[in-house]
Amino acid sequence: MAVSADSGSIAFDTGARIDWAAAQAPKTAGSVCGDGYLLRRTGRRLMVALADGVGSGQGAQAAANACLEALATVSASSISEVFETAHERVRGTRGAALAVALIDPELGAVEWAAVGDVEGVICAPPPDSEGSTAILQRGGTLGLQFPGVLPQIQPFPPDHVLVLASDGVSRRFRDALPTARIPPPEWVASCLATYGKDHDDRTVVAVSHQRRRP
Repeated sequence: MAVSADSGSIAFDTGARIDWAAAQAPKTAGSVCGDGYLLRRTGRRLMVALADGVGSGQGAQAAANACLEALATVSASSISEVFETAHERVRGTRGAALAVALIDPELGAVEWAAVGDVEGVICAPPPDSEGSTAILQRGGTLGLQFPGVLPQIQPFPPDHVLVLASDGVSRRFRDALPTARIPPPEWVASCLATYGKDHDDRTVVAVSHQRRRP
């Protein structure tokens, strides 16, 4: 399996820190992955997005890239506007599914939404780890059919982890959700190896809200 991975840490002026990691693999070895992801600072918030182009190969990658190119410059003041802009940009391609999370570390909250089959989960730390929160997905395909979004605002305080996964990752990944004590690179690598589907492009992104240093 040809896996590519990346990771990093983003510090905010308030002292908050977000550690992140992503891992992905294409359907066919030697081909391109039809999924794409984006992390972008926008004011005091962090945008985390995962796009899944329809199908696989270069056509799927072109759709996902068009989606993320729109998100790289759009105003993030309204999550509905983010999706509307992406929808217009993806027209003429195969279309794409998309999940977007706008994380505000200072408020300890995230505004998020999804169109199409992209999973999102917020994982609470033990002993409340059973109380994970899932993103509300709306059916549709950006560029082809956009029914609007169902944005929600959820708590995302320190020690919580947010996960986005394309449909190339089995939903059974929820059986082994991460905690803030597990380094994101370690968890995404394990998740993709265990729950990634060999017959599809697959991508998983994890962001961990770390406690402020005293």
